[in-house]
Amino acid sequence: MTEKPEQARHKAKKSFRNKSAIRVPISMHFYAVEIVVIILVAFIMNIYVQSITKTYIEEECNDRLQIALKSTKKFADAFMLQVDESDERSDENIRAYLTSSITSSADLSNEATIALYYLDPETNEYLVLWPTPYTSTSYANRASNVIGRVVEEGGYSDWTKTQTLDLDGDKIYYLSSGFQWKVDTEGPETDTVNTQTEGSITETIDLSNYYLCIFISSSSYYKFMASMTLALIQAALLAIIIAGVLSMIMTYPIIFSSQKLARFAKRIAKGDFKPVRGHIVSKELSELGDVMNQMAYKLQESDIEQKTFFQNASHELRTPLMSIQGYAEGLKYGVFESDEDRDNAIDVIIDETQRLSLLVENLLSISKMDMSRSGSFEVKKQNIDAVKICDAIIDKVRGNFIHEDKSIINDIDISSTYIYANENDLIRCLENIFSNCLRYCKTAVTFGCRTDETGSNVIFTISDDGPGIAPEVIDHLFERFSKGSDGKHGIGLALAKAIAEEHGGSIKAYNKPEGGACFEINIPVTFYRRQLSKMNNDSTN
Repeated sequence: MTEKPEQARHKAKKSFRNKSAIRVPISMHFYAVEIVVIILVAFIMNIYVQSITKTYIEEECNDRLQIALKSTKKFADAFMLQVDESDERSDENIRAYLTSSITSSADLSNEATIALYYLDPETNEYLVLWPTPYTSTSYANRASNVIGRVVEEGGYSDWTKTQTLDLDGDKIYYLSSGFQWKVDTEGPETDTVNTQTEGSITETIDLSNYYLCIFISSSSYYKFMASMTLALIQAALLAIIIAGVLSMIMTYPIIFSSQKLARFAKRIAKGDFKPVRGHIVSKELSELGDVMNQMAYKLQESDIEQKTFFQNASHELRTPLMSIQGYAEGLKYGVFESDEDRDNAIDVIIDETQRLSLLVENLLSISKMDMSRSGSFEVKKQNIDAVKICDAIIDKVRGNFIHEDKSIINDIDISSTYIYANENDLIRCLENIFSNCLRYCKTAVTFGCRTDETGSNVIFTISDDGPGIAPEVIDHLFERFSKGSDGKHGIGLALAKAIAEEHGGSIKAYNKPEGGACFEINIPVTFYRRQLSKMNNDSTN
C-alpha cells in the first residue's frame, strides 16, 4: 500500500533537519580552541620555566658551596693560633680548639652552613661539634639531621663534587670530607697538624676522624619556583576568562551574519526571492551571501519562467480544447445540417486533437529535459551512427513534405561517425526544426549533415527558402512560447534547444545571405566508437 501524500510530505519535511545529539554554538567552538591553546602554552611555559629554574638552582647552590669551601682554607690558621704546645693533646682539647677556631674565624662565608663533626670509623657514630645548641638550637638540629643522612649515605669523604640528599621533602646540596688544609704553606696538604719545638717535631695532632660538611637548603628556591607556577596558573585562568569574553565579542558578528543568511534561506523557501542586503562580516559568509543572492535570482527567474510556462501552456491547451468542445457540441445538437459541414467539423476535431497531442508530447519532453538538467532524471543514451539518424528523420518527415507538395534537398556528407545520444529525443529535435522550416519555406528545405573542421562535432543543418527570421523574433527564437507570425504554440524550438544542450551540444539560427532561415545543431562525436568501427572494417576487408 502506498503512503498518503500528506504522510509523504511530512516525512520529507522531517528529513530536511540534520540529526545531531548536541548543537554547540559557534562561539563555544572558538572558546574551546582558545582554551586548548592557552592550556598548551601554559603547560609548555611551565615545563620550560621549571627546567631553567632547576638548572639555575643547581648552578647557584654549587657556586655558593664553592665560595663557602674556599673560606675554610684559612680555618687552619685560626686553629693553629688556638693550639698551645704546653697543652695536653687530648680529644677534648682538640675539639675545643676546633670549636674555638670556627667561633673566632672571621673569614668563614655565610653563603652556606658549615658544620664540624667527629666520626668514629668503626661504629659510624658521629658527634656534631659545630654548630652547638648554645649557638643556635635550630641550626644544631638541622646540622645533626643533615650529617646523619650524609653518614648514612656514605657521602662524607668526597670534596670533588656537589652531592644532594632529600631531607623531609627538602633538597639539600652539600660538600663533605675529612680535614684537608695546609699548615705549612710550602708543604703538601695533610690531615694532621705538627707542632714543633726548637728544630724538631715533638708531637703530632691526629685529625683524620674530623670532618667538615658544607650544605645549603634549596627550599627557598623551590618555593619561589612553586610561586612562579602558581602565578602562571592564575595567569592562564585569567586568560581563559578573557578569552571567553573575547570569543563572544568576536563571534557575535559571525553569529549575526549566519542568522541573517538563515532568515534569507527561509524567505527563499517561502518564495520570497528578494536578495539579502547589508554588511556581512567575514569573507566566507560574504561569498556565501553572494552565492545565495545569485541562487535567489536564478530561482526567481525559474519561478517566473515556470509560472509563465504554465500560463502559456494552459492557454495553448485551452484553445484546441475549446475548439474540440465547440465542434463536438455542434455535432451532438445537430448544428451542422449538411454532410459536408459535419465532415469539416470532424476534420477540425481531428486536427485540433493532433495539435493537442503534439503539444502535450513536447511539454512532456521539455519537462523531461528540465528534470535531466536538475539531476532528478537520467536520459538514456547510446552510441548511434549519425547516418542512421539522418535516414530516420528523413523517413519521418517525408510524408509531411509530400502532403504540402514541397521537397527535401539531401546534402548529407558523412559516414561511420558515431554520437552518444538518445535516438528518439534527437529525432524529435530535428523533427521540430523540420516542421518549423516546412511551415515557412516556399518550395524546399535543405537538410545537411557533416563534421566540423576538427572532426569533433557532427553538424546537422536544416535551411529553407522562405522569408527568413524576423529581426524582432531572432533574439528570442528559442525561448519557450516565443512564436513568429505563423507560429503554432512556440514550444518546438525551445524543446530542440533543450535536447541539443542535453546531448552536450548547441543550436543556433540565422538568416542566409540569399534569403531563408538556417538552423545548425552541433552534437559531439564519440571518437572511441569511431575508431572501433574503423578497426572492424579493416579486419573485415
